[in-house]
Amino acid sequence: MSTDDYLIASVLFLRTQINRHGGLLMMIIGTTGNLLNICVLGERTIRDNPCSIYLWWSSLFSIVFIWSGLITRILEGYDINWPNQTQPVCKARLFILTVCWSVATWALVGASIDRFLGSSESVTYRSLSTIRMARRFLIIIILISILIFGEIFYCYEANVPNVPVPCYINNLTCQLYNNWMNILYNIVIPSGLMAVFGILTIVNVRKRIVHPARSTTIAVGIHRTNRQPRMRKIDRHLRKILLVQVYFK
Repeated sequence: MSTDDYLIASVLFLRTQINRHGGLLMMIIGTTGNLLNICVLGERTIRDNPCSIYLWWSSLFSIVFIWSGLITRILEGYDINWPNQTQPVCKARLFILTVCWSVATWALVGASIDRFLGSSESVTYRSLSTIRMARRFLIIIILISILIFGEIFYCYEANVPNVPVPCYINNLTCQLYNNWMNILYNIVIPSGLMAVFGILTIVNVRKRIVHPARSTTIAVGIHRTNRQPRMRKIDRHLRKILLVQVYFK
């Protein structure tokens, strides 16, 4: 065996091992982390906070994204390629992968916006930080993502020759559209918005202005006064979770 043949064989063997063990390790770590997020964010003490809604759904869609993206890599390490070679599975997997990536990312954008609204001095802005608004935002993002990436069912084909993976884009126009939409919609715009609203949230938090809620009765006033420290503590914890998730996204 020549040196070149040996080098090629070594690279192919290394790629196979990475697909087998590296992909499985990433799947286990990612799934475990997001499941823990779902369990924590589902606690009664914090699930009434709008930010927890965004983070909960981001973790859920992240799990689906991880599995739909890595399962084929792991199977490829064992020479099982039928998911990429079967037309319906190829299209459906990539559609689910891309939409889940979009929703998981934009849910973090929603959480960043919610933290900005909740920490604002403006009563009008704070009134927008609600669970109903969070649900509407997520529904809109899911619908937009489905519309934007519905082209996958037309553009992708199984068993495309001379390409990196068997399930690939079938023409240049689709490739340009898909690449630019992924770059702009899934990376550039969300990252920019999270950076902007993250900075604005930090500015609001540094002001440390407390707006006590007025009450018409003493009982309600006492209840809200006792509730405020706990809610502020929950907000601080959610803010930390949000910053960590945004960083690792």
